[in-house]
Amino acid sequence: MDIEKRLLTCHKVYQTFYNVLNSYVSDYYVENHWNKLSTSWSNHFEEIKISELSDLLNLSKPLNGMVHPLTLLCLRSVLDNFTLPRRRADLPISPEISPFKDNKKFMNFFWKNVKLKKRHEIDIMAKLCYRLAKETNCFHIVDIGSGVGHLSRMLSYGYGIKVCTVEAVEAFTKLAESMDSNFENALTKRNICHIKNTFKTVHINKRITKDITVQDFLTIVQNAFDNKNVRFGIVGLHPCGDLGATLLKLYMECPNIVFINIASCCYMKITLNPTTESCFPLSNFCKAQNIVLSYLVCEIACHAIENYSEKLKNDAEYEKLKIHAYRAALEDLLTSVDPELKHSIVGSVKYTDNLTFVNYVKKVCDNNNLPNLPDEKVLFYEDLITTTWRKVVSFYSIRLLLAPLVENIILLDRWLYVTENGSECKILPLFDCNISPRNLVLSANKRKDV
Repeated sequence: MDIEKRLLTCHKVYQTFYNVLNSYVSDYYVENHWNKLSTSWSNHFEEIKISELSDLLNLSKPLNGMVHPLTLLCLRSVLDNFTLPRRRADLPISPEISPFKDNKKFMNFFWKNVKLKKRHEIDIMAKLCYRLAKETNCFHIVDIGSGVGHLSRMLSYGYGIKVCTVEAVEAFTKLAESMDSNFENALTKRNICHIKNTFKTVHINKRITKDITVQDFLTIVQNAFDNKNVRFGIVGLHPCGDLGATLLKLYMECPNIVFINIASCCYMKITLNPTTESCFPLSNFCKAQNIVLSYLVCEIACHAIENYSEKLKNDAEYEKLKIHAYRAALEDLLTSVDPELKHSIVGSVKYTDNLTFVNYVKKVCDNNNLPNLPDEKVLFYEDLITTTWRKVVSFYSIRLLLAPLVENIILLDRWLYVTENGSECKILPLFDCNISPRNLVLSANKRKDV
């Protein structure tokens, strides 16, 4: 499908439902969010079963049971046909790419102390990086936001790629160096077969900001690899906020960068001001169309839709979602006492079966030194929550249903930016979205320039 058509459709639907998307659930009672729904929708969602609410979020599942409003069915159809697919796609990879995978001893040792989510992401991202390295004949990679270096170790010891990492947190950089040394010694001591990489991974402690120049970045990489003519790829496993867009700008502006693979996150931290320093929009097309987003709609795009859908199907988990209504009722109480307390950071309180709203308010106020709230108002909201908390959950679910529109607008803008500047680009659903909710990976390369 034409990228521009897909993006414009997403944006048009986004504009139609902007008032719903641009709403804090914590403001549900303050702003009377239920009135933002059409009459047919508000009536429908008052009657909908919880299992049907879960099915509503699963676009791959047909809606059975009660009759749904035509506008809701049309919305699901548009989302299904015009947003990027989220169901995991297998990454075609030839057997010779990863011979060490058959070495269970190596793999068991490598994955020790690596969380399951990271295992899943690193395994797939490393394969993608190596495939592009072979296709572009470029075996140097810069891992940005590398943390403690799990991905770089896989690329180095598993695939024989020369790697340098750039990480903003000094403690992580030092730990990565220590872990590399311990890993190397343990492999040798235990006689575990692995690829002998003559290049020792270089770990650099530096924060990549959106004002970095191409020359400054290139100098860092050239010094790390001790090669003034080095060609390299970039990988970012969930670069936060502006970092994803910054890496794309570096990729497009630096001829030495041959390919890039990034899975983005934290969209609400993107600089959205429509200036030359903005990280959204990037493409000329979106700038010409005057496509803009707000902080709040970017925030909902970071939520885990599939996981929430599963909670809605689980009776025990569903009851815990009452906490949304508790927080919303607290917001109304706080702002009625003192408008300056609007959107106060109060921290999370774990929902338990015996947690009443009265107890919730007491815990929050005690933990945050908030003023005592009038008992009669607290009791009033406890009664109100009993009859309305499912509406709060429904409203939040509707926002989640719409959330892919925002993520798609951001990612399709990046896709257009890359292709406008003459590079090949794909956006692939490589991770299992139940394990890694931000599962869409932008992969671009300059093969025609190789």
